[in-house]
Amino acid sequence: MTEGHFVAGTVMAQAFNGKYVFLVKHNEDSYELPMTPIYKEKTGLACIIEELKNILDIQGSALDLYELTNSVVNGSRVPLFVFSLNKNITTELNKLLKENSAQYAWMSSDTLIETLENIDISGVPLFNQ
Repeated sequence: MTEGHFVAGTVMAQAFNGKYVFLVKHNEDSYELPMTPIYKEKTGLACIIEELKNILDIQGSALDLYELTNSVVNGSRVPLFVFSLNKNITTELNKLLKENSAQYAWMSSDTLIETLENIDISGVPLFNQ
C-alpha cells in the first residue's frame, strides 16, 4: 500500500457485565472508528496496531484479529480490522485507555452499528454475543 491511504480498526472486549463493547472515537455528536494513515514502510495491519497501542495501554500481543473487511470512507477504500481483546487481560477496560485518549470510549454494539451505518462496508462483520 502507498502513503495517502488509510486503515481503520476497533477492539472488541467483553465488559464485566458480559456484554461486548467496542473502542470508538467520540466526535461532538457522532462516533467514528480509530483510523490512521498507512505508511510506506509498514503494512496496514502494523499501522492500525500501532495506532491502537497509542490509544490503549496494551501490548500488540493482547490483540487477536477477529475480522478483516473493506469499507469506503469519503470515497476511499479503507481496510477495517476488528480485534478482540485477549481474554487474559483482566484490567478494567476504561483503565486501558491512555491519558491522552480522552476522546475514545468503550461503547455498546448498538453504537458500533450506528457508526458502521455511516460508512459503506463490503462484507459486514458479524459479531456473536
